[in-house]
Amino acid sequence: MDPLEPPALHYVKAAFGWIELGNVPEALAELARIPVELQSLPAVQAARLDCLVAAEHWDDAAALAGVLCEQHPEEAGLWLHFAYAMRRCEGGSIEQAHAVLAPRVEQFPADWLIPYNVACYLCQMNRLLEARELLELATAVGGDRVEELAKNDEDLAPLRGES
Repeated sequence: MDPLEPPALHYVKAAFGWIELGNVPEALAELARIPVELQSLPAVQAARLDCLVAAEHWDDAAALAGVLCEQHPEEAGLWLHFAYAMRRCEGGSIEQAHAVLAPRVEQFPADWLIPYNVACYLCQMNRLLEARELLELATAVGGDRVEELAKNDEDLAPLRGES
């Protein structure tokens, strides 16, 4: 995605700050300060997607993420948001999230969050052998971060129950 220039860049950074503080309305207010002719820029739309995810507005997040993934298929983070929202939106499911993200494992080999999340989806679909393989792939890339996250992740509980 093309970088933003100030002042729009500052508004997007401020929005991320508000998201980190858990204040989505203020984050959206920062984005609203961006001139209307810049609102459709990918970086602004990606920030809006982060706001929708933080606010758990899953239907809107899934719709926006789907559009952004079509426009910018090279952005791994957009695919993660799309899958996450597809799992939680009305009519969404684990299977739909898996269908979005599983093809991205090979596309983004350096991004451990993708095989990690696919492992979570597989685990919830009771495909434990495949889930373990994807979790091992995630660990090979992400190392200790994956192990730390996985030990308390409820989606991976079926793997911990294996003998």
